[in-house]
Amino acid sequence: MISKKYGETFADEVYAEAIEARLDLTKFCEEVSINCELQMTGRFTGALSVADYDTQAYEAERLNKVKGHKAYMVDRKDQHSEIATDLFHGGVVREEIGGFHPAKFFVGLLRCAEKAGVCVFSNTTVIDINNELNGKKSIITKIGTIISGKVITATNAYTGTRYRVGRFLRKRLVPAQSAIIVTEKLGFERVNALMPMLRMYGDTASLYSYFRPTPHQDRILFGSRSFDKVDATDRTVKYLKRKLVLILPELSNCGIDYVWLGNVGFTRAQLPVVFEDDDIYYAAGYARSGTVWAFWLGKKVAEQAMGIGNRPSVFCGSSPHRLLLYDGKPWFLPVIQYYLALKDWVKIGQY
Repeated sequence: MISKKYGETFADEVYAEAIEARLDLTKFCEEVSINCELQMTGRFTGALSVADYDTQAYEAERLNKVKGHKAYMVDRKDQHSEIATDLFHGGVVREEIGGFHPAKFFVGLLRCAEKAGVCVFSNTTVIDINNELNGKKSIITKIGTIISGKVITATNAYTGTRYRVGRFLRKRLVPAQSAIIVTEKLGFERVNALMPMLRMYGDTASLYSYFRPTPHQDRILFGSRSFDKVDATDRTVKYLKRKLVLILPELSNCGIDYVWLGNVGFTRAQLPVVFEDDDIYYAAGYARSGTVWAFWLGKKVAEQAMGIGNRPSVFCGSSPHRLLLYDGKPWFLPVIQYYLALKDWVKIGQY
């Protein structure tokens, strides 16, 4: 929890900015008419131990002191009003959180940018960024060179390791794979029986799980860490299905229709960052919360690069610490993930 790890003052600043970021995202979708099935449903996070529940209660009390937040605890005896499971020791509801369809948001954002005159070059590898004598930058790509006064690097967990470009960022950012499965069609009634409030959901596992009804509310989407390197395999599907069934045993016989995976980025502090180095501006490290923070901090890093904006983000500052003996390929990640999985298993005996 942020307040225990980084102090209450910093935590309150993050909580306040999170409200601003969510409102900004909602307003933007409305203003430019992006139909991404945005739903402010609230989120229930289940506690996997009594100690986790107590920590949630402390953090909920902190949250409620910040304008815009509304968090409340749900006892174990009452948690079936939120989700049909006996695994959790109660949990916390945060009403200010919602969800949307990320792909539909991306398509809408892309169209909005192109309409505003932004030139988008897809599948165009940047090889290097060089300093010019006039203070500008030359961006060397596979199809040509661009001369620019300002450069923003927003590659986050997809920075790559093949070329020198991005090396400063990739030494400070760990890409981790997150995978998602989607059940076969269950029908609204069955989904509603399992998730009566039809919220976003999560848990307190070290290998965090996130789950929700799909936008049409007839399937369940479940995500967590992947143990694959490139493509999702049966191993990942079975691992995620096992975690899903542990929470919702009634789904033991349901089929899985879809699976995919992608990268999320972490700094050593596991907090987002906005910073500048050698006149290149960076926003990265959203650590599982990119649906809100990526859009918001993309806006903040652009304001910083252009020298506009009234107030910088709480995440603006110096560059994050680099990781020793590391250049973008997280060779140590499998060991860490197995260790975290063991911690979760010890916590509840079977996770």
